[in-house]
Amino acid sequence: MQIINTTDQKTIDTYFNELLAELQYIDRLLTPKCFIEKITVWNEETLKRYTEIIESEVEDYFKNENRKRKHLEEYEDWNFSFSMFGLRGKSAQEKVKRINYNFYCIEETPDLINEEIIDDYIAILKSLRNELFETALKYGIPWSEGTIKSKVEEQSILKPIIFVEGEHDIKFINKAAILLGKEDLLAKIELRQRGGYGNLDKLWNILKEGSWETIPQIRIFLYDCDTNKTNDEFGNHYKRIIPLNANNIVKRGIENLFPNTTIDKALSEKQAFIDFKKIMGTKRGIVYEEIQNEINKDEKRNFCDWVCANGIVEDFENFKVIFEIIEELI
Repeated sequence: MQIINTTDQKTIDTYFNELLAELQYIDRLLTPKCFIEKITVWNEETLKRYTEIIESEVEDYFKNENRKRKHLEEYEDWNFSFSMFGLRGKSAQEKVKRINYNFYCIEETPDLINEEIIDDYIAILKSLRNELFETALKYGIPWSEGTIKSKVEEQSILKPIIFVEGEHDIKFINKAAILLGKEDLLAKIELRQRGGYGNLDKLWNILKEGSWETIPQIRIFLYDCDTNKTNDEFGNHYKRIIPLNANNIVKRGIENLFPNTTIDKALSEKQAFIDFKKIMGTKRGIVYEEIQNEINKDEKRNFCDWVCANGIVEDFENFKVIFEIIEELI
């Protein structure tokens, strides 16, 4: 249950696949022949190590000077007692008789396994194996049928974030989703505005420099058509530019997506909505003319409110491209 409740689906699948392999491995082990083979190897290696240790200790023991004497041979030796140092009031040195015991006592025995226990041991292991098998079966069958899914992924799937330039962009996209039947798509994502493409750039650079490609959440940076940016991406991060509709009256901002019929209706409502600009000049000796019609900066909110209150499907038809970008990336 801990695996199911605290990990992703990939880990859950790996766990059950490995569990199946381990059960099959256990079944192969639970035979007398297999145990005899492993016990034989264990006993041989253990006895070899034990023999090497004993031989080394015996060799060191018989290097002692007293080992040159015969077993049970009597000999005299100094009695190294306190009296030698005058601590008992005497200064005379004393000799005593000692007996030499010329043998080495081995107290430890090798840790060998008795093959006679195999049958009883296998019976215990088979009982434990059956308990494990019953537990594995309880969850393994639902897993094999695809009904065990990661609770973590269900609870913590991060919605893709769509960063746009301004707050009016979000309102336009929400209205377009209603009219174009894209509300289900909108429910799967989160829209955020950054207050201009310059702030979009700052966030993009921070994430890129900070190696955020390891974060599984998808982030889409949606730039207006007039920002002179190009598509880019790293990891789960995508920079996408809304295509320019060159023949539309409004040339700048997300409002370039509105067809001329929509702009004409808006102008009938309020002329102040649109600033008409025509720039003429020369560049390297060549005369050029550039039209930069745009929504008046002080009327952006009013224009947004009017279009969202009065707009119909045809007015938002070109917003399909935004939903296509999102659908392609998520």
